[in-house]
Amino acid sequence: MTWYEESFGEDYLALYPHRNVAEARADIASIVALIDPPAGEPLLDLCCGAGRHLQALHEAGFTDLTGVDLSQHLLDVARRRLDAAGGSAIRLDRADMRELPYRDRFETILSLFTSFGYFADPSEDESALRASRAALHPDGTFLLDTLSRVWTIDHLEPHSERTTDNLRLDIRRAISPDGLRVEKETRVTTAGAPPKLYHESVRMYTADELRSMLERTGFADIRFHGALDGRAYDATSPRMIAVARRSEESP
Repeated sequence: MTWYEESFGEDYLALYPHRNVAEARADIASIVALIDPPAGEPLLDLCCGAGRHLQALHEAGFTDLTGVDLSQHLLDVARRRLDAAGGSAIRLDRADMRELPYRDRFETILSLFTSFGYFADPSEDESALRASRAALHPDGTFLLDTLSRVWTIDHLEPHSERTTDNLRLDIRRAISPDGLRVEKETRVTTAGAPPKLYHESVRMYTADELRSMLERTGFADIRFHGALDGRAYDATSPRMIAVARRSEESP
């Protein structure tokens, strides 16, 4: 089992309690201001997790929403939450981001909260971009929110601890020897139960590397921002937001 199949299970939401609907509402407000996605056209939340951004999109008036994720557990949570929020018409599909079951379907695809760079081989990340390109309408818009390599390396916190509910989290972070990945191990301890250990490994791209990859996979009009609020991207940016259009030319 790969790390991303193991880590996005029953403990995942407890590990990131601050990633909530309130934060998602702020993200969606920024995205609407940044790229103005048409609210009546099909929109895909790629790697939607427990559906917090889908809920925020629904509340913002988007009417043709789909979420896709590899984790059935998170999709089940998303279904319950969205149904409770009046979003029963939102479609949820289980799929691998490298093999999306859509063609020319969406006007907008959003990839939020570092859902890119998971695979051991960069060619697999490239496959994920090709799948997103194929799922877009011609001239559709793709927004990718991922790590900024320089900022992440400069601001990495090697060790932290926190307690949430009845869980104690011991978190250790490191940059891989080649400087290309951020590695994270989280030990989860619950009273009366053996500890669990989760590993995460995310490849960090430079803007030039990501631009080249997007161009190779059939995207054009590529621009970068340092946050969802549209600020300029540079080496001090905490995030790297790529916005691109599906090119008419096949990759």
